[in-house]
Amino acid sequence: MWGPTTSQKQHPAGEHCKGGNMALHMRWLGTACFEMVWPGGATVVTDPYVDDAVRAPIRSDGFEGCDMIFITHGHFDHVLDAGKLAARFSPKIYCSREAKAALSEHLQVDPSLIRPVSAGDVVREGGFTCEVVPGVHVDFVKEFKRLTGRDPFEDTSDLRTVIRNTLMTMLGTDRVPDQLEDWMAKFPKGEQLNFVFQEAGAPRVYLAGSYPDPEVLEVASKVHADITLLQVLPGRTLRGLEAQVAELAFASGCRIAVPQHHDPLLPGAEETDLSELKRIMSERPGVQLLELEPGRWYDF
Repeated sequence: MWGPTTSQKQHPAGEHCKGGNMALHMRWLGTACFEMVWPGGATVVTDPYVDDAVRAPIRSDGFEGCDMIFITHGHFDHVLDAGKLAARFSPKIYCSREAKAALSEHLQVDPSLIRPVSAGDVVREGGFTCEVVPGVHVDFVKEFKRLTGRDPFEDTSDLRTVIRNTLMTMLGTDRVPDQLEDWMAKFPKGEQLNFVFQEAGAPRVYLAGSYPDPEVLEVASKVHADITLLQVLPGRTLRGLEAQVAELAFASGCRIAVPQHHDPLLPGAEETDLSELKRIMSERPGVQLLELEPGRWYDF
């Protein structure tokens, strides 16, 4: 059974993954940031972003280790603490070529630490393997139209303003960080990547940091995951898309789906209502939607 690895009080036991005894220690740190300790001892961090996050359970000096960093795409809320972790731990960093340029120029990451990857690549570090698979980012223009029924370019011709307006619409807030314009300029998306992590004696983990497009569902159907770290669209964005998000989890073949990226991205953002997603997923036997307490370690 799984539970915290720390001395905190026992968390209620959940459904065990398929595949026998597991030995993955993992905690969710908000947004798409996870810290994972694999059986061979390597610590993997995904999408490092805590110091500027609205509701992260730790600061960047609270990471316990970092041998490898995997970055799904280059936006600020997936990379901003990469430089601090690089300076402290000198990890190998796997990201797109576009993200490499931003990390080096704006976060002072030593380029020798960065290994650019693309969909189709496979990373092998000792007994640890990561398959790099394609993902799809939310389309801000389409999302604004879906949520408001209006064309975002009616109000402006500037794409960054459209993205800013869409974020506020998606999240239900008009409060944005003072640095947002600067972050948007410095940290372009680049290639959208998802990752499938595997090591003997541990579950197969699919980091599905992706909009649930049909092409992503096709990719997910070939993953055969034990655990899917399921991107759940934040704030108002999930409304009407719960079935598609659930289908991404189902397609991946997982027994456990862990929601992520549903916590508030901007100050004052609406809380994400997971009730309909939970209802849909509860109707599929053998798949558990497991909400992790931010900052708490779990064994799988």
